[in-house]
Amino acid sequence: LSKLGLAFAVALLVIVLTQDNILKLGIIQRLELASIDYRFESRGTDLAFKDSSDVVIVEISEESFKSLPEKWPWPRSYYARLIRNLKTAGARAVGIDLILSSSVLGPQDNDELRAAIHETGIVVLAGKVPQKEADYNIVTANENYGNMFFNVDSCLGAVNVLSDADGVLRRYQPMWANNTNLLIPAFGFGVLDKHYGLPALSIVENFADHFVFIHAEIPKYDATTFLINFYGPAGTFRRVNFVDVIDDETLTTIEEAQTEAEINLFSDPDIGYLQSGVFKDKIVIVGSMAPEEHDLFPVSFARGQQAGDNLMYGVEIHANVIENVLRNDFITKQSTTTEVLAVFFFTIVTFLVTSGLKSSKTRHAFLVELNGFLFVLAEVFVVGYAALILFNKHNYLLTAISPILAVLAGYVSSTVYHFVVERKQRMLIKSMFSTYVNPTVVEELIVNPEKLKLGGERRELTVLFSDIEGFTTLSEGMPPEQLVGLLNEYLSAMTEIIFRKDGTLDKYEGDAIMAFWGAPIPQPDHALRACLSALEMQEKLHSIRSEWRQQEKPALNVRVGINTGEMVVGNMGGMGKFDYTVIGDSVNLASRLEGANKQYKTGIMVSERTYELVQGKIRGRELDLIAVKGRSAPLKIFELLRLNDGGVDATLEAFLTIYEEGLKLYRERRWDEARKKFERALHLRRDDHPSKMYIERASLYAVNPPPTEWDGVFVMQTK
Repeated sequence: LSKLGLAFAVALLVIVLTQDNILKLGIIQRLELASIDYRFESRGTDLAFKDSSDVVIVEISEESFKSLPEKWPWPRSYYARLIRNLKTAGARAVGIDLILSSSVLGPQDNDELRAAIHETGIVVLAGKVPQKEADYNIVTANENYGNMFFNVDSCLGAVNVLSDADGVLRRYQPMWANNTNLLIPAFGFGVLDKHYGLPALSIVENFADHFVFIHAEIPKYDATTFLINFYGPAGTFRRVNFVDVIDDETLTTIEEAQTEAEINLFSDPDIGYLQSGVFKDKIVIVGSMAPEEHDLFPVSFARGQQAGDNLMYGVEIHANVIENVLRNDFITKQSTTTEVLAVFFFTIVTFLVTSGLKSSKTRHAFLVELNGFLFVLAEVFVVGYAALILFNKHNYLLTAISPILAVLAGYVSSTVYHFVVERKQRMLIKSMFSTYVNPTVVEELIVNPEKLKLGGERRELTVLFSDIEGFTTLSEGMPPEQLVGLLNEYLSAMTEIIFRKDGTLDKYEGDAIMAFWGAPIPQPDHALRACLSALEMQEKLHSIRSEWRQQEKPALNVRVGINTGEMVVGNMGGMGKFDYTVIGDSVNLASRLEGANKQYKTGIMVSERTYELVQGKIRGRELDLIAVKGRSAPLKIFELLRLNDGGVDATLEAFLTIYEEGLKLYRERRWDEARKKFERALHLRRDDHPSKMYIERASLYAVNPPPTEWDGVFVMQTK
């Protein structure tokens, strides 16, 4: 599965989880709803709102209960006086957010209140629209929606409410259907009908994605509701006490009776509401703000001071809706199409970016993860900030949770993807190289797999071949069990040295070892590592021989050949069987150099290119200029002697000086002088076979000189 395909699949999963019309997950719904509440609280309240609002609330509260001489339920005359006084004060419409029934009205005659409603023509009553039951409908003749004064002029609005899944009231349904499918306006719209002079029970026009009410196009939140644009928490609208509106010359309040002084807060020419213009051309909503009336609802806008301070009285909720319509001030919800596109965008971008970061090769994995985390954090911040700005400045409700989930899902899926891929890659690399190279090299390949190129690749590398001298003869005279034990001990010791120098073990062929340096991890000093390994192998072999001599085991001599050159390295094989190996003429030459040691009776023979790369760090000498079978150009070969570690072996240096002088004279065809030099060298190292070899050759050439075109090249006839 490609990265893009996986990101696309994750985006689809996020859409399934976040879209209500596909799969309703309560926790995601609640998170999105809570984000709406947070946006309201972050927006805050306009301090000048009370003075600019066209809606005034007349509250029925404890203060009025204490001041009015008649106890609750109040007589109908109080409501009649309230309506007439508000009409006199210039109110355009009065919505009474009470279900006026015998339970909330005193036993007096109804005629006075009926007359006030009829004469003023500004009153809208509240009613409850009965909802359809699951299995049956109750149809009532002369339906009055619970309000006994409905038939005065039929101006009424439904006070039914609709809460969200978390019990918070955020939406408003502009019309309700009764049991006979007759549509009744919600209370706020019933009041607006009166304000704009529309016929009683006029309803909004219903379109696919919005409602229309006169001049206002109201964006839908869902199929039947729109989102209330709250202007603040409870207490945002101007409030006037019920008692203060009916406190005119015709009413004596308890305070006035006790002080024997007329206050008349409504009609007083200096301080009264009649003269102040508070109600002039306003919409007035009358409603209960007494806790015992249980007309409190949790809403989106909280005071933010303590838990549970998001309660608002029903009358204030209707006031917010009315103000929304008067100001044409609605919240537009992001469309499903753009939300889905945003989910795809954030999922895919997050996946690809964080995946790209994880794919970047650095030793500082922590920085990679930190950069990925910071990128995700930045995306979440951008989504959150955009959601706040668009809401606060443009009344646009950008869906926040689904794109944030898309970001998180993209990041998590990217992390899981790379964990699985890296685990698979780790297992592949370990299975391929754990037996070839040092475990530290394996770990390096796991951390930086780009250093491993599977398949053939041409590089300059250094190859080492080693072989035990006379192993066939040795094996014939030894029991198999003892031979295997001896061979395993030897191979283990040699392999440990190769691994210590970060070499790649290519293969064992009986007693022979093949290893190379410079791959799979590039090593600029691959030639030096190979030569150091060879020197250490001979040194270790010297130690092993001492131990085996005491154990009466046979002594082993090992020949090593090393060549540096271009070769093809990679995974090679077929039919499910692969080996990481090297091939090419340079590999074959290393094998031939190992075999050439036999003629020169040397321990470590290297090519000219190898010696060129290590000269100065390892002391050696030129052995010969040879023509190898299968190669046209002559090849200089060298013997490695010791590590240049700062110490000086005077005898060795004297020997090498004389030897090199002899070799120079030999190439110049000065046979007697060359022979004498090699004899002097042999005197310093009595077992030096190359010196003996040149003494023999010089003596032979002194009697039978080579042709004049002779260039000093010795032709090897064997591999």
